[in-house]
Amino acid sequence: MDNTQNKIIQATIEWIETDDYKNLSMRKLAAKIGMTTGAIYKYFQDKDELFYQVSVKLSRGFAEQLIAISKSLAKDKLLSIAGKFCQLSQQQSKLVDFLFFNPSLNNFYQNNNRDFELYDQVIELVHQVNQGGITDQQFFTQIWSFIQGYCLLIINGIINYDPALVERTLNEMIGGSEK
Repeated sequence: MDNTQNKIIQATIEWIETDDYKNLSMRKLAAKIGMTTGAIYKYFQDKDELFYQVSVKLSRGFAEQLIAISKSLAKDKLLSIAGKFCQLSQQQSKLVDFLFFNPSLNNFYQNNNRDFELYDQVIELVHQVNQGGITDQQFFTQIWSFIQGYCLLIINGIINYDPALVERTLNEMIGGSEK
């Protein structure tokens, strides 16, 4: 990835951190960074592709944070991931909303490609704690749905992050032990 692509991605992240990503247009982004809209389209086919690449970069950043807690048990890592997303939901709700719900991710979820390091790491953790009865993909769906749903409640100001509740819920989902 060259400097201009990085500049565009970083400007998009800055936009997302301060405004709703749904309000971003290629024209507005171009004006923000002093480029023409056509110049941005040389690097990204459309806004969906830009959002996808921004999501990949953000996912990579979260995955790198996971490496820092690599000595923990899988269950503790999942709890840490949930906690980080919940805290981030309180501090940077627009960023979490984008990372979980921007429409460019539909293709990823439907095709299950390998672009998102965080997803791959969470799937591996799910595999380690899944006690059977359902597939790893089904168990991932349950855990990820809980994390996303809980974060959405935080983002919308319905609840405040309660670490004890998140831990209790994940422990109940996992069953309290690893295989």
